[in-house]
Amino acid sequence: MQKKLIAAAITGLLAVPAMAQTNVTISGQMRVGVDWVSAGGATAAGASPVSRMRVIDNNSNIKFAGTEALGNGLTAWWEVESAIGTSDNVGTSGMQTSGAANNATIGTRNTAVGIKGAWGNIYVGKWDMHYHTGFGVDGAGALGGLAMGANSLNMLMNQGTAVPLSGAGGRLNNAIMYDTPTWNGFNVRLGYSTSAANEILTNLPGVGGSARKESNWWLNPQYNNGPWTAFYSYFARNNIGNTLSPVPPAVHTAAPDARFHRAGIAYTFAMGLKVGAIWDRNSVDTDVTAMTPTMKRTAWAIPVQYNMGPHTFNFTYARAGDSSNTPGMDTSAKMYMLGYTYALSKRTMLGVNWTKINNAAAGTYDLWHPSSNIAAQAGGVLPAGADPRQFGVNLHHSF
Repeated sequence: MQKKLIAAAITGLLAVPAMAQTNVTISGQMRVGVDWVSAGGATAAGASPVSRMRVIDNNSNIKFAGTEALGNGLTAWWEVESAIGTSDNVGTSGMQTSGAANNATIGTRNTAVGIKGAWGNIYVGKWDMHYHTGFGVDGAGALGGLAMGANSLNMLMNQGTAVPLSGAGGRLNNAIMYDTPTWNGFNVRLGYSTSAANEILTNLPGVGGSARKESNWWLNPQYNNGPWTAFYSYFARNNIGNTLSPVPPAVHTAAPDARFHRAGIAYTFAMGLKVGAIWDRNSVDTDVTAMTPTMKRTAWAIPVQYNMGPHTFNFTYARAGDSSNTPGMDTSAKMYMLGYTYALSKRTMLGVNWTKINNAAAGTYDLWHPSSNIAAQAGGVLPAGADPRQFGVNLHHSF
């Protein structure tokens, strides 16, 4: 009798949170690899990073999510996603350094709360904008078993030259997001990111005049239906930084604007062959009075993938053009990637990839992710003209 009472009491306690929350799930992935990297051929003698072998985290993460039915076709939902630092890195919030400890914390990745219904989905928090939009066309290194350095973002995300504050999207704080319903495979995602909490808004004279609020706008129509995948992404950054001069008298320095365009399309044939193309155009305006673009750069990629049972083969060729703000200097680059993935099960994959980037004399293109690029342990800046190489073996398990 006593055992039955204890069991009933425990059941009652467990039932309380179940009534408060309709559904809670835990999911994620562990992606850890061993790679051999080098970047010889720097323009300046002796500037090339030292070749090395390393254990690297390729975007391991864990996600807690839940939903609650509100009635009238409405559902409240929440998500808290966090990076898992399995090696000498700082998750998705920084770069690898020789003495850094793992400091991946709660909510470093997509984290938001929202309400959805037949009219769409609206949510607020921290969320991805722009940079990831091509993964449906080129998912190598972002989805599946290859290392992150296998993706064409090596060319599309980077700039290849020192252009301050020109980041092409990211996981942005202070985000307000809206997803339309999907009509025959077509939908649109909209995003807005407000000024940073520590932004300086004091009205002071300077190159940029009075304080100007920083903002980020994102438009992303996409189509996924049958063998066709297509997308377009427009990302606008306004008044980036809005900083004060470091020496008195304090004045506002120039607050540049940036515009990013990306479009892609892919077709998957019945035999498992998928062929895609991605086009990317970035511009940064550092003259807030004349509004004249001082940097333009175009890049493109041709990803090819072939699936045959548990075997997946990948090849990518990508090219970035010379930046317009570097007269007399060639900042262009080419990328080649070969990859192979074997699915040990539906959840576990073993992948191998070889990635090669050929930089022009003034080019600085590197593996795109800040926690795994080759120059990260040397301060995050690749010497001009150095040519990154990566041979990586990666183990991926989803849960």
